[in-house]
Amino acid sequence: MRFGMITASQATMLLVSSICYAQDLTPEQTEPWSTLATQVRMDANRDFTSMKQYMHPRGSFWGNHLPHPISNRSYNYCVQLRAGEDEITAHHVVPVSVIVVGDVAIIDAYLHLLSRSNDDEQKEKIFAPTQHLEEGKRKMVTASDLQH
Repeated sequence: MRFGMITASQATMLLVSSICYAQDLTPEQTEPWSTLATQVRMDANRDFTSMKQYMHPRGSFWGNHLPHPISNRSYNYCVQLRAGEDEITAHHVVPVSVIVVGDVAIIDAYLHLLSRSNDDEQKEKIFAPTQHLEEGKRKMVTASDLQH
C-alpha cells in the first residue's frame, strides 16, 4: 500500500511538472518535443519499423546498456537487443530543456519507465537526444541516456 501511494504521488508530480513545462514551450520548441514524444512512444511499443524513419542515417546512439556508441548500421542489432528486454508497461517523458538553433534541436528529458520483469522493476532514465530537421522531418542524430 505504501509503495502504491509513493508511486501515485511520484506520477502526479511528474504529470504536474510536465504540464507546467509544456505550457512554457514556444512554437519553435513544440515541434521537436512532439517528435521526441512520438519516438519514445514508438520505442515503448516496440514499433521499430516506424521508428526507423526518425533516425538520421549518420546518427550515433549510446544507451546505458551499450558499451560504446553505435550507428544506424547496427539498427537491426539494437532491435534484437530491445526485443529481449523487459516489456514497458507505461512511460512518461518530461522535458528538462528544448533548445532549437536553426535546424538542430537539443533536448534534455527525464524518461520514467515502468517495465514488467520478474521483480516488477521500475526504471528511470535521463535522456538526451539531438534532432536535425531534414526534408521537413525531425530525425534523431544523437542520443544518450543514464539509468538511475
